[in-house]
Amino acid sequence: MKLWIADTSPLLFLAKLDRLDLLRQAGGEILAPEAVFREIRQRRDEASHKLAEASRTWLQARAVTDRALVEVLLADLDEGEAEVLALAYELHAERVLLDDLDGRRLARRIGLTPVGTLGVLPGARQKGFLPSRRRELDRLLASGFRAHEDLVAAVLREAGEE
Repeated sequence: MKLWIADTSPLLFLAKLDRLDLLRQAGGEILAPEAVFREIRQRRDEASHKLAEASRTWLQARAVTDRALVEVLLADLDEGEAEVLALAYELHAERVLLDDLDGRRLARRIGLTPVGTLGVLPGARQKGFLPSRRRELDRLLASGFRAHEDLVAAVLREAGEE
């Protein structure tokens, strides 16, 4: 079974778009460390409520056991991202879902495979769960998601939706 460890930002943005289903279809088992759940609980919006509902059914919280690794990662990352990488490393996760560029770079350095919110879209489109990447990308950007214009162009070019 596929195992993905998720950070706060991708979860929130997919929840804002009401597209958590894309994550469920892309991954198998989806976990998030306790720090991510604490960050989500601090919010009082519709996205956090959707994630609270997901945590009662398919999105699982998991404690990180290697606290020493978390402490090392905290030199470069915030607590949620550090716990995401530590948990993914501990559990040999297939993917790490996070948007932070520094977090993604560090994930690669320690042998993990990062995917961002935008990385969920291609697989969903190929499987027929999304009629248009452009539509979802426009919705993401309108909801406050930030991505470099070259990345946005590449995502649309790959889909033939320039």
